[in-house]
Amino acid sequence: MIARIAKSLTFSNVIACLALFIALGGSVYAAGKMSGKQIKPSSLPGNRIKPKTITPNRIKPNSLTGTQINEGTLTGVSAAALADVQYEAVTGELPSETRVGTLTANCPPGSYAIGGGATLSDEERGVVNSSGPSPLRTGWTASGYSWYWSSRPKMTVTAVCVVVQKPAGTVNNGTPAAAAPAVQYQPAG
Repeated sequence: MIARIAKSLTFSNVIACLALFIALGGSVYAAGKMSGKQIKPSSLPGNRIKPKTITPNRIKPNSLTGTQINEGTLTGVSAAALADVQYEAVTGELPSETRVGTLTANCPPGSYAIGGGATLSDEERGVVNSSGPSPLRTGWTASGYSWYWSSRPKMTVTAVCVVVQKPAGTVNNGTPAAAAPAVQYQPAG
C-alpha cells in the first residue's frame, strides 16, 4: 500500500494538495482573525449583517424612509394626537427702564404650549428680552422693558396651545394652568 501511495506522489500532486490545504486553512484563519476595522466601508451587503446589531448612532441622519420604519415603534407626540389648537394672548404695559416686566399667556387646563411669541406696540420705545414656554409648558412667557417713563409700549404675549391625546384616547391633563397674571415687575439686571 505504501508503494502505491509513493507511486502517486508526483511533484504536481504534492503541490496541488498543498495548495488545497493552504487555501482551506487560510480562509479559516482569516475568518478567526478579521475585525470590523479591516472591512472596507460600504462593502457589506445588507444580507450579510446580523439583524438588530446596528446601533442608532451608526445610522446616517435622514437616511431612513417611512417604509423602513415601523410606526408602532415610534414614541412621542404625532400630529394625529393633537386636537383643539387654540391661541391664547395677554397684553400688558411694559415697565420703565429700571424694571423688567414678565407676562405669561396661559393655556386652558389640559392643554400645552407648543409655540408662542411676543410683540410690542412700539418697538422704538421698548424691547422683548426673552420669550419661551413656561416651566411646565402650560403657557408662553416673555419679558421686556421700556426705556421711556411716559408712553411705554404694550407687550402682547401669545401661546399656541393644543390638547395632546394619548393613543388610547385619553387626554394628558398634567397640571392645570393658572389664570393669566398681570405684568409682574422685577429689577432690571
